[in-house]
Amino acid sequence: MAALTGPLTEEQRLLLDIVWTTFVEHERFPSFFHVAYRMRKQGHDAAKVIYSFPVVGHDQVSNGYRAVGWWAHGYTPRPDGPVYVTMAGLYHLQHDQMARDLARGLLAYMQQMTREQEKILDSPFNLPNMHVKLGDVLKEIDGAGPLVGRMAEIADREWPGMHFNKTTLTGKLGALPAADYDTLDFYLADVTAHLSPPAPPETLSFTEPRALLRALNFLDVTYELVLGEALVVRPPMDRSSVLALDVDDEAAYNSGLVVLTDILRDFKVPGRNPGSGLLRLEGHLSDKLPALDRDAVHQTVQLLDQIRVIRNSAVHPKPRPELAVAHHALGLPFPVRDFTAAWDSVRAHAERAVSNLQEAIQSARP
Repeated sequence: MAALTGPLTEEQRLLLDIVWTTFVEHERFPSFFHVAYRMRKQGHDAAKVIYSFPVVGHDQVSNGYRAVGWWAHGYTPRPDGPVYVTMAGLYHLQHDQMARDLARGLLAYMQQMTREQEKILDSPFNLPNMHVKLGDVLKEIDGAGPLVGRMAEIADREWPGMHFNKTTLTGKLGALPAADYDTLDFYLADVTAHLSPPAPPETLSFTEPRALLRALNFLDVTYELVLGEALVVRPPMDRSSVLALDVDDEAAYNSGLVVLTDILRDFKVPGRNPGSGLLRLEGHLSDKLPALDRDAVHQTVQLLDQIRVIRNSAVHPKPRPELAVAHHALGLPFPVRDFTAAWDSVRAHAERAVSNLQEAIQSARP
């Protein structure tokens, strides 16, 4: 994905300049039909060029966030709708003094919105009014007062940084939890980070059917050598063998999750709270092994516990916000469609996590 601050092509630069010069002259953004005609006279398709600008945030707004935006019928620019410049567009116009002044004022505006959130500390029961008047902020910025109309036009569509009411000239923070930036570079970097989708789930290959069983056995042996007691409660053969079998459908996939979750839950770790032996393991190991890499063990335990999250949701279906996170941690798409591949991914991640746990215990032995 190209960055919002990356260099523009010649066609993108031409379209941006058409929109900007019209805006500077008339204090309004031009309609698409006007931009399209001027671009066509230069031998370019305005719709194709406008779609070519780097974009983030498609999952939140259909057109996403980019240097130049537009009003649309679905994904098609509306002929009489405005084509407008965002703060990402102002970044590419910093050779222009007015663009620099507008950016400076809008950044200051969002800084004040960020500070306004401090009212929450003094209001534990009622949500305070955190809207900020644009004019009040601009009074403190030399030379920005006459630009309030143009600033409002850009603020009205700058949804990552603010939600703005053009009638009252008031606004509050938008998609970002905070927006305390001195430069456009930092602002756009945070917008990109916040609106970009997470990295795709990590895919691990699983080619040895007995690898997970072997890893659980090595963990149990190491645990007993280091701590003098067994850890893994070995289930009956007809259940443990499930971990070495491939699956063909959802029922077999869910059965495998149940068996694996039960083995992790039944780890022989002293105590009763929490109810899962796996979740008691980190604290127990920390007490017994002062040299333990607790961060590594914590991450491993948390990953293995994601199997429980998925298993419980499969056996007792109900909406759970952490379900997508659990699938991502185990390299699974959400929802799962290919149960054979999903089971291989769960086993591969579980095998690596169990092996990491065994290595952490072995490394911390007295």
